[in-house]
Amino acid sequence: MGAGGIQGSGSDLSNGAKQGMTMAQDKANETAAAPKFRQGYRKSEVIFEEGSTGSEMYLIRSGKVLLSVRHKETRQIPLVVLNPGDFFGEMALVDDSPRSTTASAVEDNTELIVIDRARFLFMVRQQPEFALSLMHTLCQRLRDMDKRLSPERASP
Repeated sequence: MGAGGIQGSGSDLSNGAKQGMTMAQDKANETAAAPKFRQGYRKSEVIFEEGSTGSEMYLIRSGKVLLSVRHKETRQIPLVVLNPGDFFGEMALVDDSPRSTTASAVEDNTELIVIDRARFLFMVRQQPEFALSLMHTLCQRLRDMDKRLSPERASP
């Protein structure tokens, strides 16, 4: 999940966002107790493909997940490897657009907690700190991508 504080309103907002993610993790752990909310994957198994529709997001309980994008329809370009506690797939729940990346398991025994649209909306409505933390993580990911794509940072 997101690390660090949210800029702008001081430590109260930052602590609230952290508390929201802790509450979300607790809620996800409650959800994980029910086998229907857990999914397991083997190394290299695809979780979802770029361009597919999605109605759930995922929280990594164990293992690692690679997010990658297609290049010229023939190869995948790796973007990031996510670790236990990280989440992904949330963009499909926020904007109803097709998946922007392909997600695949990096390790055997990768276990994910599935959060469907109904549970996601419930958490956003009932736990504003969860929504703030989600926004913080999305902003951080966008900033990281901006840095990677910035012409000043590109190597010659």
